[in-house]
Amino acid sequence: MKKIIFLYLILTNLAYGYNYDELLLKAQASIFPKIMLLDKKIEDKLINGKVIYTIIYDKSDFYTALEIKNIIDSNYNGYFDKYKYKILLVDFLDFSNQTEASAIYVLNSDKYIKKAAKIAQEKGIIAFSYGIKNLEKGLLFTLMLEKSTVLYINKESLYTLKVDFVDTLLQMVRFIDKSDAKNKTIYNNKPLWENITQIVSNKYIAVIYN
Repeated sequence: MKKIIFLYLILTNLAYGYNYDELLLKAQASIFPKIMLLDKKIEDKLINGKVIYTIIYDKSDFYTALEIKNIIDSNYNGYFDKYKYKILLVDFLDFSNQTEASAIYVLNSDKYIKKAAKIAQEKGIIAFSYGIKNLEKGLLFTLMLEKSTVLYINKESLYTLKVDFVDTLLQMVRFIDKSDAKNKTIYNNKPLWENITQIVSNKYIAVIYN
């Protein structure tokens, strides 16, 4: 009975929430925590010795946010490298400067993206985005599945944060500004996530396309 209820709630969420690509969600859930560790100032963002990874969602997307949490937990089993982590699920309406967050991951919203970006900038933390078009509203970082897997950084937001990424990461991302993000097609799902190998070790990241 519990499984039936949970399935019903998921289907309800899919019916009324935003549309998300499952491959892209899995890719971002796998890669974004590793990218967060490439901030040389990550130690300054620990809260009670833990990384707090906060997923911001619209109320209709709660079960999408929960799915992302489950993907991360299955991949990382309680630790981002040497750091214990905690995942918070926070509705856009409840997100504020008082919300605990070492980094945020922002799902889609018609109204509240700029609010989330502003708070992240004030807190000096990384703001990951599901969609590339949300970078024009001030979010910092996203990953897209195009002809290959591509990492994008909003160059206008990068230098307003207390974030210092390792040079290796900055050499492999694509820098875009607000106009680029606005005009960019979001993604297609032709590449398979299983064909991508990630190597993250000693503050180094490489993404290899098979």
